[in-house]
Amino acid sequence: MPNKQTIKWLFNELYPFIPRLSLIIFFKSVVVFSGIYMAIIAKNLIDKAVSLANPTNPIQQNVSIHHRILAVLESEPTLIHNIIFYLLIMLLNLIIGMTASFLATYLNERFDFHIRERLFNNILKTKWNEIIEYHSEDLMVRLTSDTRIVASGLIETCTTIIVLFISLIAAFGTLFYYDRIIAIFAFCLGPVAVYFSIFFGRKIKSYQIKIQESEAKYRAFMQENIANIDVIKSFSAADRMSGFLNKLYQERLKLVIKKNRLTIIMSSIVGLSFSLGYLGALTWGVLKISLNLMSFGTLSIFLSLVSRIQTPILGLAQTVPHLASVMASAGRIMEIEDKTLENHGETIIQTNQMGIIFKDVTFSYKNNTIFDNFNLNIPPGSLVAVTGTSGVGKTTLIRLLMGFVDADSGSINYHYHNKSGKEIKLPVSPDIREYISYVPQGNTLFSGTIKDNILLGNPDLTNEQVFNILESVSMLDVVLALPEGINTRIGEKGFGLSEGQAERIAIARAMAKPAPIMVFDEATAALDEKTELTIIESIKRIKNHPTCIFITHRRKTLTLMDKEINLDDIGSLS
Repeated sequence: MPNKQTIKWLFNELYPFIPRLSLIIFFKSVVVFSGIYMAIIAKNLIDKAVSLANPTNPIQQNVSIHHRILAVLESEPTLIHNIIFYLLIMLLNLIIGMTASFLATYLNERFDFHIRERLFNNILKTKWNEIIEYHSEDLMVRLTSDTRIVASGLIETCTTIIVLFISLIAAFGTLFYYDRIIAIFAFCLGPVAVYFSIFFGRKIKSYQIKIQESEAKYRAFMQENIANIDVIKSFSAADRMSGFLNKLYQERLKLVIKKNRLTIIMSSIVGLSFSLGYLGALTWGVLKISLNLMSFGTLSIFLSLVSRIQTPILGLAQTVPHLASVMASAGRIMEIEDKTLENHGETIIQTNQMGIIFKDVTFSYKNNTIFDNFNLNIPPGSLVAVTGTSGVGKTTLIRLLMGFVDADSGSINYHYHNKSGKEIKLPVSPDIREYISYVPQGNTLFSGTIKDNILLGNPDLTNEQVFNILESVSMLDVVLALPEGINTRIGEKGFGLSEGQAERIAIARAMAKPAPIMVFDEATAALDEKTELTIIESIKRIKNHPTCIFITHRRKTLTLMDKEINLDDIGSLS
């Protein structure tokens, strides 16, 4: 059922935690062996009690029950010793069980974060064009639900399987000592459980994959509706969206029911076979007692050990659905980890200004050619406006120069002059983003304080520097008027600020980063012309100001630019 690649991945993930996992297994194994020893003590107590109940025993006299009990305890002090010993073992098992449970919870949390942290890091470092294919909520399901299933399922399943095997061997060996026939009979039920587990396990795994996929769709739909609640309200579409959500729920419910039905059928078949086995063992024991071939104490340990053999086998059978879920979720995590990571190097430059050269660049998106032998030269320190009709390729141009996507052919190079005057050329790569300050289109603020959002651009800024940057974007007076100033908390996407204010904070965040290139992707659309011109003028006043690229539609803005690049007329660009 499971493929070798997934098993290898799971083992590699679990390997660093094996020492702590072994400690949990040790504690649980102690509980197993002490439980069997308790069954032996119980057998001895019962047999001793039966012998004392013999009418010929001198203790059996016509006296009150209290006197008879005292007489028994006085004549047989081992009874009290065994009972006290039994109680001590119970208390020891309780303490060990609590310790093992605590360690398992701790280990599960550590293991879960171990997987989640790396997956989160992979998502952030995967090539943009590969990770953008996934819906954000689908990635969230993999980061939360799938990692949790793998972590809890693997920790619990590994310890369960090993402890169940230990319990099975210990119980079988003890029962074999007392009665070989029943030991073998009880043990032979295992293949039946294994067969049904494997048979149903394959189907359960396929349903688990579909359930996780449906969960991603289900959560993605809700996330999109909440994120665009203003659109839903403006179109009075709340009832329709609820109807669509119910449809997605019904599809998911059908899958859950099918998986649950298979799990119940498998457990019921295995459980029925064990019930019949237990009945057979009970019948065999009763017959042996009737023939005076077995004591009552032996019957008690007999039934206890038969149950202890059946329980591990049943437990092993029941781990199959959990394993199926683990394998399915592991596959979904591995799918993301198999994506191509961006290749980061150690590019280090020291300059305030850089230029960009596109030479014979061709780029197509889904068989739609956006650029064909495109050439462009952006001089260092220039302010450039990129214009053109919608869909002509303005955003694609930004993605190319930031290394989010790769050109089909041609080259994109950044260039600058070092201190000795030598021109240095750097091909576009993920590393180049270290030297680009980007203001994306739309509201991209994070929940937190205003200061936190600005420090994302440069975590080393002092409060005074933050104030200066806010002043350069005409936002200082607004922020200082807030109850907690720069420490005022804002919600997701800048809730609590106007669109124009949120846009200015995003620009301040970009200006906080000491980068030789700044890119504004229609980042001033929510600003009035006066504020936009003030921000551009403040950039121009910076000595050796960075190269700035503005995607804009405003004609007034063009008057402050050194160059306009109209992508509607690509052939004339040079």
